[in-house]
Amino acid sequence: SSGINAEYGGGAFDEAGFNPLINNMISTMIENKRSNHISGVVGAFNTIMAAQRGEVPCKVTSAQPLSDDHLESLRGALGKFLKENEKLLLDTATDESLIGGMVVEIGDKRVDMSTATKIKKLKSALSLPL
Repeated sequence: SSGINAEYGGGAFDEAGFNPLINNMISTMIENKRSNHISGVVGAFNTIMAAQRGEVPCKVTSAQPLSDDHLESLRGALGKFLKENEKLLLDTATDESLIGGMVVEIGDKRVDMSTATKIKKLKSALSLPL
């Protein structure tokens, strides 16, 4: 249970000046004990609106933080894959377990250029019988 009741929730949303459609949807979710799904609904709505605005989310995970020069080069390279009306939303993260290289996730595509994956593939190939 989320601890949110419909009576309190609905009034709070009215006072906050929410659009009546949003107020109704959230109140209905609370009444039907589905408040734990509200963040998922909001996330899906944000994804749809970002697509409508032409925003393309891209996550780049590298073993070490990228320098400003590397980020600029990366933006330029990734920008070549976008349509004219699209805008790249670049999010970066670090993961030392990658050892080196990077993993790029853009849209529904994932390109793993990490050293850790290359080592794993090489170990696998070396373990095959001749």
